[in-house]
Parts: sequence; structure tokens; C-alpha cells
Amino acid sequence: MALNSLLITGLLLSILTFFLTKINKKLGSYFTIFSTLFVLVFLFGYMNDVGTVFNLWSFGGFSLQLVSSNYGWFFSIIMVLTYFLVSFFNPYWIEKMVNPASYNMLYVFSVVSTLGVFFAKDFLTLFIFWEMVVWSSLFIIPLGKSRKASVVYYAISTIGSFSMFFAVMYLYSLYQTFDIESISQNLISSPNTAVMAYFVIIIAGLAKLGIFPFHTWLPIAHGNAPHTFSPVLSGGLVKMGAFIALLVSAIIPTSQIFSNHIHIIGVPYENYIIMVLGAISIIVGTLMAIKQEDAKRLIAYSTVANGGYILIGISLLDQVGFAGGMMHIFNHAMASAAMFLTIGAVAYRTGTTNMSELGGLIKKMPVTFAAYLVAIISIAGIPPTSGFASKWLIFQGLASKGLMFIAFATFFGSIGSFMYVFRPLATVFLGQLSPKHNDVKEVPFMMQIPMLVMSLLTIYFGVFPSHMLGFISKIQASLNLVPISVEGSKIYSFSGMWDSLVITAVFVIGFIIAALIFYTHKKAQPVDQMNTYTAGEFIYDPESYHYAKNYYAPFERLYKNHPSVEKFYDAIALRVNEFGRLVRSWFFSSNASVGVFWISVIITIAFFWGDKI
Repeated sequence: MALNSLLITGLLLSILTFFLTKINKKLGSYFTIFSTLFVLVFLFGYMNDVGTVFNLWSFGGFSLQLVSSNYGWFFSIIMVLTYFLVSFFNPYWIEKMVNPASYNMLYVFSVVSTLGVFFAKDFLTLFIFWEMVVWSSLFIIPLGKSRKASVVYYAISTIGSFSMFFAVMYLYSLYQTFDIESISQNLISSPNTAVMAYFVIIIAGLAKLGIFPFHTWLPIAHGNAPHTFSPVLSGGLVKMGAFIALLVSAIIPTSQIFSNHIHIIGVPYENYIIMVLGAISIIVGTLMAIKQEDAKRLIAYSTVANGGYILIGISLLDQVGFAGGMMHIFNHAMASAAMFLTIGAVAYRTGTTNMSELGGLIKKMPVTFAAYLVAIISIAGIPPTSGFASKWLIFQGLASKGLMFIAFATFFGSIGSFMYVFRPLATVFLGQLSPKHNDVKEVPFMMQIPMLVMSLLTIYFGVFPSHMLGFISKIQASLNLVPISVEGSKIYSFSGMWDSLVITAVFVIGFIIAALIFYTHKKAQPVDQMNTYTAGEFIYDPESYHYAKNYYAPFERLYKNHPSVEKFYDAIALRVNEFGRLVRSWFFSSNASVGVFWISVIITIAFFWGDKI
């Protein structure tokens, strides 16, 4: 099927999904699985197709066109795969949706619209489909808990959308074309215009990727969005921001355009500024994730931190770090979506994502626990997962250029990730089981499938990273970058070689040794949960045995009074709200005397100056 036909068919499927859900909620939800699978299957046909142009629509001298590319396919396959796997949750959550028909329709509509972004041949097509994704997400988010989350998401997205629109129209006024390749060639001879376009367009990417200081929408949106949409929001849609970073950094050849500009530690200052924002995002996201009490907000701040890794890797534009950034797009998509799904599974059975209200669920939900464990190992960058491979490559790229501050931030983020991913592990799955959860059961098998598949994919590409890096090397070659050097299981960088199979073997052997020690030595004697051990003091409620509230309080005190962008934005919002109330009291008061006053003012103005207005 032609790419334009696939996109149009997908949009029609979203409309059909709406009517099927109106007929039967379950039927419509199962159709979201079919629709995303349909797109996924046909998308595989474009894996090696490069340069084929597809016309969507022509009007008034303008054309909306798509073009096949390996980087477009890379982003699209990750996006659609994430949507497809997450859709397995839809039939079970649909009964709890406020507006199930709208949700299912917008779910399919949003994923199909992303294809228009990733395969866009021109900026006009890209912007139109970008807005289609933004608006569909805007209407999905309030279907969860709060409309405020949608307002915050809209505010940040509007900043990105207007910046992109301004840049696109400005470039069109200069070059009389929306075609990305033509504009890229013109920018080579106009470096000053290229700098403006780089910074203005990338604002849209930073806002979508959740990079500081545009990160504040992520915890609010994730914390309130439907449990079945948070995984695709974090694992999929934020990667549109990474695509914009790729567009303005590599598709538009900034390594060539900025080559004669001021360099900071061997890097053009434009790229260095963006990498600094990525580094700040890693630090801020990590510190904020550590102090969260809600599991979904914790993972949302983790997305902020990991967005920083992706941005840094892409901005390096080198052989190793760039490949790591691209690989981390996949790793974070699978791992974060799996984490959100496991927390969604917990919420499905317990009704809460507040970690202080949970505990001991490993006994009731062992499969969910296993999926979460593998996912956090990948997020933390521990072998033999793809998270280790991607972070190692990014760190190697930074070290090779001597970017020590940025490298420190990435190292800090990796260490800090151990802390924040361990918190749900200890407070949700380990510890004491609350009596109110004695009857909790594992989620249905169909809900277990996506959690396990996503987690296992991070292991597969950690053991065999060359299977992904080989394709990433093709992307590098198409962008005139030096491809990463891969030979079988061996990956080469400036400091040496890393063999993924050897690393995997070492960890497997270590695991076997630990298991043998555990099973051959004397085990602790199991006792009843309420068997007191407090020297005569009796504890009558099991919850007192479970430590979850303020889990990292001693550590949090170290940065308790730190400057906060969130508080700054809240202060602005408060002032705007107060001003709005003041204006409303002036012009829209129910007091008759106020109305008479303004009518008198208007009549007076009309009488004396009406002929001059």
C-alpha cells in the first residue's frame, strides 16, 4: 500500500472506530488493536524504501507531500509499535473512560497523524500533521482526571506550535518554498538565517520532548491522563520532539552550516546551548523524580531526564554519541511505556498510583513485577539491556569531545535513576501487603502481553545491539554523518571496543552464582506478618510495617529549598488569574450599577469622539 494511501486509510479507520465504539465499547477497543496492527504491518514494507515521493493533496500552488526515508521509518515504527502494544489495555480500561468513543477515535487518529510528521517532505505538511497530533492529544488528556492538565499541555504546546509556525512562514517568505530539502540547501549559504531557524524551530521540539524549561507539562499531563494514554504519551508522542531536534540538527546540515561559528570545547555554540539544556533536564528530572509520591508523576519526571539524554546524543552529530541518542529513543519508548503499563496494571487492580497506599504486590502480581523490574533495569542503564548500550554510547561521544560538564550530568542521571526507579519497586511491589489488597489478582493475560514484550525487547537489543545499530548506521550515512562501527556483537568507540555478548555472559554467570548461593544456604524462617519483633511493643496494623511515605526524605532535604521553575510558572498563572478576575469584576459584574457605569462611559465616548473613531 502506498504511504499516502496508508495514512488516509488510517484516518478513516479512526472514524470507523468511533462508530464501532458507539455500538459496543469492547468492539471499538478491540478495533484499536486491529487498526494499529494494520498500520504496523504495512509500515514494515517501507523499511528499505528511501526517496519515494507521495502526493497527499494539491491546492492553490501548494502541495502536501510525503517522502520515504530511513529516519522517518525509524521514528514511525517505534511510534506505531508503542501504540499497538499499549492498545491491548484498551478493552479493559474502556469501561472507566469518560467518553470511550472519542478516546478510541482520537487514539487511532493521533498515531496515524504522526506518520505525516515523520514522513513529511515539506514544512507545511509537517506543521499540519503536527497540529493534528497536538489537538488529538489535547482532547484525550482531560478524559483522565483533570481538565487543568489539558490546559497546561495546551499552553506549552502552543509555545512550540507558534514558534514553528513563525519559522516556517519566515523561511517561506525568503525562499518561496516549504520543501525541507530546498530550504536546507538555501540555509547553507545563509548561516545567520540558519541560526534563527535552528533556535526558533527547536523550541517546538524542546516543548514536546519535555526539555527544561518546557518540562512542566509532563508530570501534570501524565499524572492526570488516562492510564492507557500515559504510556504512548511518554513512550511515543514526546519522541516527536526528538524528531524536530533531528530535523534542525542533522536533516538540515548544521554540522556544515555552523562549522565556522564560535565553538565551545570543539562544539558549535548553537549545539552546545542545546546540550546544556539537555544536561539541566537530566539533573532536574532526576531530582524531581526522586521526591515524587505518585508513581505516574515519578515516571513523568524520568521522561524529562531521558529526554535530555536523547537531545544530547542527537546534538553531538558524531559517530558514537549520535547513534546512542537514536538508540535511546527506542530504549526509552519501550522501557517507559512498560513502566507506565505496569503502574496502570496496578491501578487497574487497586484503584491508585499513590505509592504510600501500596506495598507487597509482588505476591499478587508477579508478572507485573517482573515486567517492571526489567523495564527499570533498562531505564537505569544496566547491562544487558538496551539502556546500557545507548547510555554507554552517549557517554563515549561526550568523553571523546571532552564535554565533561555534560558527561557529569549524564553520569549523575544514571546514578540518580537507580534511586527513583527503586522507589516504586520497594513501595509498590516489595514490603508489606495491605489487608485491603488481599484479594488483588494479576491482570488478565492480554494485559500482560504488552508489558512483557516491551521489557523483553529492551533485553533483546541489549544483547544484540548491532541489530538496531546497523540500521542507525544507515541513517547516519544518509545524513552525511560517519556511521557507527559495528562488527557482530562488537561495538567500537574512540576508547576501545565493547562486546555485548561478553557483557551478557558475565551478568548471566553472576546471576547463576548468586542464585546458587541463595538456594543452597539456609533461608530465614518465615513468620506471620504481625509477629512482633519490637521488644514488647505491639503493632496492630500491617501498614505500620511498610515504609513508603517520604521515602527519600533525608536526601530530599539536601535540595528542599531549591529554585523551582514550577513555582515561578505557578506564580505567573496566579497573577494572570487574579487579573482575569479583576477584569471580569469590571466588565462582567452582575451588579447593575457597574453595568450602568460602563454604558455611560461608552455613550460619552461615542458622543464626543464617535466621528473620529
